[in-house]
Amino acid sequence: MHEVTEANCLPNIDWTAPWIENWSDIGQRVLNSLCGENESLATILNIYRADLKFTFVDQCELNTPFTYETFIDQSNAIPTRQNVHDLLNGLSWIKYPLTKERMLGLQAAEVRKNAGIDQSQVRGAVRDAITVFDENGILLQADEQIWLALENKDWNKLFIQHRALWSKARVWIFGHALLEKLITPRLSITGHVLRLKLPMDIVGSDIDQWVSERIISMDWAQKPFSPLQVLGVPGWWEENDAPGFYENTDVFRPSR
Repeated sequence: MHEVTEANCLPNIDWTAPWIENWSDIGQRVLNSLCGENESLATILNIYRADLKFTFVDQCELNTPFTYETFIDQSNAIPTRQNVHDLLNGLSWIKYPLTKERMLGLQAAEVRKNAGIDQSQVRGAVRDAITVFDENGILLQADEQIWLALENKDWNKLFIQHRALWSKARVWIFGHALLEKLITPRLSITGHVLRLKLPMDIVGSDIDQWVSERIISMDWAQKPFSPLQVLGVPGWWEENDAPGFYENTDVFRPSR
């Protein structure tokens, strides 16, 4: 059992922020339960895990070293620490269970290829790329003109010329580390948009199903991402309405 302390409650999160508001329902319920119960984060997450086939286990109860992906793959349990990073990771497992499971399977397969070798030394391009998406990934539903400008790193077209098109676009933050960074927003925060063009008519839990069916065949070794400066998304940050906002070349770097 864990005593109820301020550390148990974890930091305040603005669930109305546009990058996390679609996580607010499950997120607030988990956080409110954690603050009101004499239990670990892992125990609270298990209450809300719904159809997720994995359980959460308090990492402080694990006494031997382990490789994260292999441990989950072999035990069907997710090691969880008492911090905001693992809170958001737990929420991502609950929100995107099929996609996270497929990603885990791909990573576990890579570990098996290098059995007997120190995994901290031999991660490989596939594991690294999947970890980037897991931690810092973004899913995007948008007009083809937005996609083209994004892939070309043409920030003027992306954020200014095509600004009106963003009203119909949907940006879904997938990466839990990216959400953690955005608890304290700063202009330089950049996510990795997976180059998987979600149809505009897919909504809700169907997004998880659709993505999970397609990531298995992606060439992860080629790092299938495009950078997106999160606070540059129109409507997400009041300051990006100002003239000259996108002229900061330290953040909106010209394409080579």
